[in-house]
Amino acid sequence: MKKSIKFYFLFFVTINFQFCSQENDFINDNEFLINLNKHPKIRKDCPPCETNREDTINLINSSYKWSNFNEGELLKINNLTKLNYGKSQIGSQNYWNIRPWWMQDDLDPWSEFPYWGSQYVEPFHNFVACVDDSLRYLCGYSYVVEVPNDYSKEKEYPLIIFLHGGISVDSYYSFLGREATRNAFYKFENDKYIIGAPIKLEIDWEPDKVLDVIDNIALNLNVDKSRIYLTGLSMGGRGTFIVAAQYPDKFAAIMPLSPHHEPFSYIPLFKQIKNIPVWMSHGDIDRISSYEMAKIMADSLKKINPNVKFVTKKNTGHWGWNNIYSDSINLAWLMSWKKK
Repeated sequence: MKKSIKFYFLFFVTINFQFCSQENDFINDNEFLINLNKHPKIRKDCPPCETNREDTINLINSSYKWSNFNEGELLKINNLTKLNYGKSQIGSQNYWNIRPWWMQDDLDPWSEFPYWGSQYVEPFHNFVACVDDSLRYLCGYSYVVEVPNDYSKEKEYPLIIFLHGGISVDSYYSFLGREATRNAFYKFENDKYIIGAPIKLEIDWEPDKVLDVIDNIALNLNVDKSRIYLTGLSMGGRGTFIVAAQYPDKFAAIMPLSPHHEPFSYIPLFKQIKNIPVWMSHGDIDRISSYEMAKIMADSLKKINPNVKFVTKKNTGHWGWNNIYSDSINLAWLMSWKKK
């Protein structure tokens, strides 16, 4: 009899507990749905850069100053990446889809260290909730800068800005190749210079972003403002024309190599760079970038600009830039010019 009473008691308690649990689960689920409606899902529609570039006056406040550095050091600078430049005024940025290749492993250019391949260090991002990282192309450029090995605060140094070509979205090898090209630049013992190399995410180079890289370098290093030079290859070659046309008074001379012909022709820009010395080169069997367009550009420039040199590389395709940059004669021509 006692066993039967005990059995029925336990059965009653178990059934009551399950019912109460289900009832509580039902109440909790309803509370969750009510709270979810009160707090709608956060829209991810903002880029990972929160400061509007127009709101920043000359980029001269302390947040744009670098930490300590040594002479001869290769630095990675990310302090411009917090600037939001908004929608580009260059129509070509919408010509091809901008794939967010920077979201792949080992390809994020916002690393704090200037290394790729086996030495690459993945950055940690603490983005706010609304950030859509595929919109990062709206942000300012990350860049590397080489400090001369004899750097002194007592003297000024020429500055060369190097604009890379297109980037493969599948591998870091294109970054290694770009670094090899930057390292190929001939170094003069009696005329040391600073070299800055920004990294773009969009299709064409943005003039305002390049200008801010120059100004940020000049804020932190002693730059000879009369000797700022611009060069680039392929998409960086056309980028050299685009940037120089927008800011023709900034550069003492430019060196566009194998400029790419798409998304739009750069020939109409020739009038805007009529007062800048230009050293151009293009391979005559280039099947990637148009040799014919480069030749027309050079001929158009020569009619209004006496300081234009166009070098045709015979039996050469879309390559050979390291040989050009490592030639002391070519770099001496570029650096011989000085703004008045």
